[in-house]
Amino acid sequence: MVDGFYHATAHRALGARWLVAAISLSLMLPAQASGPAKTPSDAYVATLPELGQPADLIADAATEKRLGQAFLRQLRASTPLYTDTALREYLESQLYKLAAHSPLVDPTFSLIVVDDRQVNAFAVPGGVIGVNTGLMLTSESEDELSGVLAHELGHLSQRHFARSQEANKYNQWLALGGLLASIAAASAGGSQAGNIGLAVGATAQSLAAQNQLRYSRNYEQEADRIGLQTLADSGYDPRAMSSFFAKLDRNTRQLGYVPEFLLTHPLSSSRLSDLERRVSEIRRQPRQPDANFRLLQMRLQMAYSDQLGENIRAFESALSDGNAPEATRYGLSLAYLRQMRLAEAQATLQPLLTAEPNRLLYRLTEMDIAFAQRDYPRVLSLSQTAWSIYPGQRSVLEAMTRAALILNKPELVRPLLDKAARDYSNDTLVWRLLADCAAKQKDALAVFRARAEIFFLTNRQKLAEDQLKNALRLAANNYSLTAQLNQRLNDMQILDAEFKR
Repeated sequence: MVDGFYHATAHRALGARWLVAAISLSLMLPAQASGPAKTPSDAYVATLPELGQPADLIADAATEKRLGQAFLRQLRASTPLYTDTALREYLESQLYKLAAHSPLVDPTFSLIVVDDRQVNAFAVPGGVIGVNTGLMLTSESEDELSGVLAHELGHLSQRHFARSQEANKYNQWLALGGLLASIAAASAGGSQAGNIGLAVGATAQSLAAQNQLRYSRNYEQEADRIGLQTLADSGYDPRAMSSFFAKLDRNTRQLGYVPEFLLTHPLSSSRLSDLERRVSEIRRQPRQPDANFRLLQMRLQMAYSDQLGENIRAFESALSDGNAPEATRYGLSLAYLRQMRLAEAQATLQPLLTAEPNRLLYRLTEMDIAFAQRDYPRVLSLSQTAWSIYPGQRSVLEAMTRAALILNKPELVRPLLDKAARDYSNDTLVWRLLADCAAKQKDALAVFRARAEIFFLTNRQKLAEDQLKNALRLAANNYSLTAQLNQRLNDMQILDAEFKR
């Protein structure tokens, strides 16, 4: 799970011992519990092994939440993230769709999308879910993508990290300390200090792994079983999970390369056999496929492509045949846009907009084209119309805010940003948009408050405290606001210190 963030360079540098630690750490990750688990059926639950005492005896849900958020702050500070808000919103939507059919009760997720073309996904305590862009690129269908997400939800719902601490609570903090040390060291690049940090992290994980390895296969199989049922109950094809894992296994044997997902989710022949057997026993509620998966996959492919000329020729040829899917036309429009062939990009996109005027991805791409044309009034108009259809979508709010600020109309979006900051207080994008808007309005106090949240969420504690202290000086005559700022400063200091003890 988490080890997806330790890149191939680290794997080569640390050798076989690092790989053992990476494989073993998959079962050491905490999970959120919001209440008693729902049971899909008595017969189904009866198939699950008893793997330890109740997780609440090891770590309560509030502790796991704080643990996960501490990890997330480290991760934001040291890992390249993929910033396409539309992709993040889609993945969030998939998680909540699946969670509605999982044993999780009242799930709350913090999703992070890692800019890494290797296949990986992970789950961390307190509902933190991570997805590499490589998973989206490699999945052949939304069913396969959802199968991996459902597997991660299985780890969360069964609280595998907390349950793995039954034998020795000390392992929890040993594993976490090594994990955070490795992530922090990753940001140091190839420096000697960075290499030392990675070595320390791997050593800590190896020590913890000695007591935890015996749980690995059981926990992976349990996550498979829970995930399969979640997948089927959500209307996805349960066979997609086993087929995707089998595909990764074949690639490993044929290419001699171990995908990051298999490093952190060890796949044995018995586990594959167990998956295939259970798939045949699970009934599926069929669902209509969602075109957004293919469109977003194409959006990601064109963002990464360094062969746009070849892409354009292939798309144009496919469209000339008359039977190309919508994703092909969408890809051609995106490729034209990247080459700044803006009139062609708009003309290619227009039939899609005409056929499905309310598909959000098409509207966002139309805004992107207008941005490239520097037609900011049009962007503002398009985004306001989209907001009336999709209120609350941060991808739309982002475009609307950028256009409004360029046009010197911050008052149009400030109330929306204030609400978004309350609704998505853990989202750095929202705070950045709010900081930009407040700066345009010359509202220094709001700028300081927003920047404090950005710095805190990206693990820059001193800078966050400095920003709040600046805000406190401006709020000196406002008792209520001063109390709020002091409380937030105190909360940040407590959270920062909690896992440094």
